[in-house]
This record gives sequence, C-alpha cells and structure tokens, in this order.
Amino acid sequence: KTNGSYALYPVQCQQVMIDSCIAIGASDAGIYVGQSSHIIVKNCTATQNVAGIEIENSLYADVYNNVTIDNTGGILVFDLPDLVQKRGGYVRVYNNLIKENNLANFAPKGNIVAKVPKGSGVIVLATNHVEIFDNQIINNRTAGVSIISYFLTENKITDKDYYPYPYAVNIHDNVFERKPGRVPFKGRFAKIYWFKLKFGRDVPHIVYDGIVDKEILDTHGQPKPENKICIRNNKNQSVANMDAENGFKNVSRDPKPFDCTLEKIKAAEMKQP
Repeated sequence: KTNGSYALYPVQCQQVMIDSCIAIGASDAGIYVGQSSHIIVKNCTATQNVAGIEIENSLYADVYNNVTIDNTGGILVFDLPDLVQKRGGYVRVYNNLIKENNLANFAPKGNIVAKVPKGSGVIVLATNHVEIFDNQIINNRTAGVSIISYFLTENKITDKDYYPYPYAVNIHDNVFERKPGRVPFKGRFAKIYWFKLKFGRDVPHIVYDGIVDKEILDTHGQPKPENKICIRNNKNQSVANMDAENGFKNVSRDPKPFDCTLEKIKAAEMKQP
C-alpha cells in the first residue's frame, strides 16, 4: 500500500494515446485515464498492480492488444461520483489477454479499488455503452466480467448529478476459461459469493448485479432494447444475474434475458493535428 498509486495518469485530457508501455506495482492503477475523451490504450502490459488498466469517467476509449496479468483486477471501466466529468461511456475493450488477475488487493484502505476482489478480469461499474469483445479472459478466479452498479460498493452517494447504474453493455465473442474452484475468501464481494450466491465451485464467468434504473424500463418493466445488457457468442459462456436489488433472493443463471444485440460502438479515433 505504500507503493505509488499510479504509473501513467492522464486526467482531464483529450486525444490520449498510451502505446507500448509497461506498468508494474501500482497500489491503485498501473495505467489510468480519468475524466478524459478520445483515448487509445494499446500494446501495453500491466502486471502486479491493484488495477491493471482503468478507464474512469471517460468518453470514447479503445483499450486493445494489451496484456493484463497478475493484477487484482485486469481492466476496470468505472464511473465514480464527486468528479468534474460526471459520466463516461462509449468504451471498447477488445483483443486483450486478461489472465490470472488473482493478486491480493494491496490498495490503501478507503480507495475505491480497495473494494476490487482479487480474481477480477474485467469490471464495468456504473458505466454505459461499453463493448467487450475478442478478448481472452483466462483463469480469473472471482469473475471474468462483472457488471455492477455503484450501490454494490455500499458507499454513500452524495453527488446529486451522479448516475450509479450500468446499462448498454455488450459482451460478445470472447474466450473464457477458468479451472473449477471457489472464489478467494477475502473481502465483502467474496462473502457475497460464498454466503449469498452460493456458487460453490461452479462460478459463472460473467456476473451482473441486477440493479436496474426504473427510468430505462419499458411499459412491461423490461429494459428498452438500447439499454440492455447483452451477452452472446462467447466461448464457454456462463452468466448469472445476482438479483442484488432483492437481497440476492432470486439468483438466476438463465442466459436468455441477455441474448440480445446492441449497436457496435465506433472506434475512438484520434484527430490529426
């Protein structure tokens, strides 16, 4: 926890290119881009950080051809409260190797990433319009991909302009692999997995907390087509709706509600000077 928080840390920037960099040992995020727009992170390696790569409250980002291995969490796409730029989105995460991110979390207490459970491949937190595709997501012991609202952090929200729900998340054509086994028993999320979800050794690769903004539902109480969480065409795909909104009472592993498509996100092009 006494390590430096970040290795690369552009904030409130435009036209960000991080290419062919290596980040090791950050107690927050090795490669971080926050409150920025038009971002490319490519050909990088992040290892032994709490978060390998983090895109936070940022718009129009492409994260591709990277290796995140042996971090607590491989790639994080977060929207957090109390920041100048309120909402991010339109983020593509593709062609990455996201492998064995099972490192014990060593972030200082109180940091938001201190809540990231070890064994997390990709986490989408309260962000909309995120596309995750063509990645190899391998042997991350807690979850390959987690899609969660800010409510699951159990932090109080005082920012009236903050939007805490994820929606329009598209996960397709990835390869998931993991050896059977229980999630690591450490931290709040691990306790939820063990005592509420009771997955045992058969842990799904993709988990969604199931907390939905009622304002984005149609007259039948279902998310409108453009707001859905869509999960399809992944190798070894398995998914669970945690039903966190109802105290985890009706956990479902039915993939049918997620069998949908969303419009593909356009590339985060860099403008020429």
